Amino acid sequence: MTGMLKIRKILTGPLMTNTIILSSKGSCVVVDPGGEQKKIIDDIEMNGLTPKAVIATHGHFDHVLGASQLQEKYHIPLIIHEKDVDMMRNSGTMMNSFGIAESFTPPSKIETFTGKMDITIGDHEITLNETPGHTDGSICIIGEGFILTGDTLFRLSVGRVDIGGNQDELVKSLKFLLSFPESTKIYPGHGEMSDLRFEILNNVFAKNVMSKNTLY
Repeated sequence: MTGMLKIRKILTGPLMTNTIILSSKGSCVVVDPGGEQKKIIDDIEMNGLTPKAVIATHGHFDHVLGASQLQEKYHIPLIIHEKDVDMMRNSGTMMNSFGIAESFTPPSKIETFTGKMDITIGDHEITLNETPGHTDGSICIIGEGFILTGDTLFRLSVGRVDIGGNQDELVKSLKFLLSFPESTKIYPGHGEMSDLRFEILNNVFAKNVMSKNTLY
């Protein structure tokens, strides 16, 4: 009998990013380390986990701020879509534009992909799937009964497209996500978790995408 894939959320960094730790049988990946890496490391150590990778759902600074420190401690790569690598490396400039006075060191070991990428965690497999729109290289992480939606789909909202994004691509990505079973739980990059049924019934952007193929 396979063990359960555990999903834990830690609020991190100046923009209250939902850092997610996915773990099974002592192995884990860290998704979107938004800063405050000590909180992340403490959780990893307290639960006796061995990280195998850091994953960024996109290249904005609030999703990679703690990546290099985790990499240094655990000697693991940052996995990111190839189209968001330059954005990630320029996170310091974006932080300055937000008035955030923190330093950023880009990770040294980076693995990129396009399309899809499968990763095994213990007994479980997750799929990184490109979902452009919020940024050109945005991804979502699909597991059994859940999706980590990054900044593509939120509870009652969707991602903005004015910082390296594209509205038409976001609509396509939302249609893809909304095609999953309505019972699918979603864990966004900020805010509260939800499920697709709730979003289909209550999220005006999701309703517009499904009925009119547009956000508005």
